[in-house]
Amino acid sequence: MATVIAGVSRPAPALSARDGIIGTLRSELTKIRTVRSTYWTLILLVLAGVGWAIADCAGTAAHWSQMAPQDQAGFDPTQTSLVGLALIGQLVIVVLGAIVMTSEYGTGMMRTSLAVMPRRGVLFGAKAVVLTAVTLVVALVTSFAAFFVGQYLLRGTHSTATLTQPGVLGAVVAGALYVALSGLLAFGLGAIVRSTAGAITAAFGALFLLPQIARALPSSWYADLERWLPGGAAVNNVTATKTASLDPHLFSAWGELAVLGGYAVVLLVIGALLFSRRDA
Repeated sequence: MATVIAGVSRPAPALSARDGIIGTLRSELTKIRTVRSTYWTLILLVLAGVGWAIADCAGTAAHWSQMAPQDQAGFDPTQTSLVGLALIGQLVIVVLGAIVMTSEYGTGMMRTSLAVMPRRGVLFGAKAVVLTAVTLVVALVTSFAAFFVGQYLLRGTHSTATLTQPGVLGAVVAGALYVALSGLLAFGLGAIVRSTAGAITAAFGALFLLPQIARALPSSWYADLERWLPGGAAVNNVTATKTASLDPHLFSAWGELAVLGGYAVVLLVIGALLFSRRDA
């Protein structure tokens, strides 16, 4: 683009690298805010997380007097409030993660985006950063809401938790991180397959089908492999605060988050490499 001053054509000043990155981040935030599917997906995430907490905690409170003493002693009120967010939330958020990456391929808008920001690494990174920020904020709000609602409903059992108790705040945060990492995993798959349906199917397969298929292995093999698989029973350890609620074959909450994060990082790297080399 050029400007004309006193009859002399001069090139317009180029944007700095910082301005280009900030502008791309703003553009991607505008895109994700102006698509109705984003709002529906995030609303469903909130409803699923809080709704599960209400149903599970209210049901537990109603049947508390009928529970065996050993079950009452091993009851984990924090996990009861949060497991729904991690379990159902990952199902919901992989849809948004896939759409953020693949929707522009379906509409042909990816060519326009690359024309505006030809530095593909910046565009890819901006999409990933915006997705992470949006999903993490909503997941954190939902996680705290589910926790407080659940503890309120469990007050009659006299077996409730507070954020100051050991491991509780960590579980609330870990549940939200688990959801956000699931979204990034789907985002990376979307960059690889460039198909919304394909990315969602692959994400569901990795988080749900693969752990179930692995159960067909001999017990000793499965016990060693289970901790290295994404999804599956990891949601229990991510949201647990009591030893009785932990699966001894899995890593701790932060270890399981590291495993899921490792899968997400690998897929993001592969997706970024393919995104930089393939035609739009």
